[in-house]
Amino acid sequence: MTRAPGGAAGARERSFASTFLRYWLPAVVYVALIFSVSSIHGADLPGGFPNLDKIAHLLEYSLLGLLLGRAIRYTLAGRGQAAAVVSTILLGAAIGVADELYQRHVQGRSSDIRDWMVDVAAVAAAVLLTQWVSTRSLRSRAARAAREGNR
Repeated sequence: MTRAPGGAAGARERSFASTFLRYWLPAVVYVALIFSVSSIHGADLPGGFPNLDKIAHLLEYSLLGLLLGRAIRYTLAGRGQAAAVVSTILLGAAIGVADELYQRHVQGRSSDIRDWMVDVAAVAAAVLLTQWVSTRSLRSRAARAAREGNR
């Protein structure tokens, strides 16, 4: 039995589409959400306590770091753990710069390098935390397997 021409290409296209939907679409949608929140006029933002905006940046960019890290880790597998971490942080930093530059053009909003620094720190912390948890989990699984193998 022979394979139909183009069968492998069709499988690759489906694989790309399912990979994009599963790993990249959540990150893309979340970036759109970040920019939609950045579109809120300054007068419409809730008040509160000092540095509330830094906490908001910390939370939103930590989640972005998790989503980007997941997408990069699972779609660029085989390039190395360090490459995935650096790529995630660089992409998160670029999105943060774009967000800050975009806010310059929104009425009542401003661009602040300290916000961007919090964005980058949040992405980096989220990615490094997931790498630490993942590495720790792999080590404990390996140790458990070694103990079970010795029985």
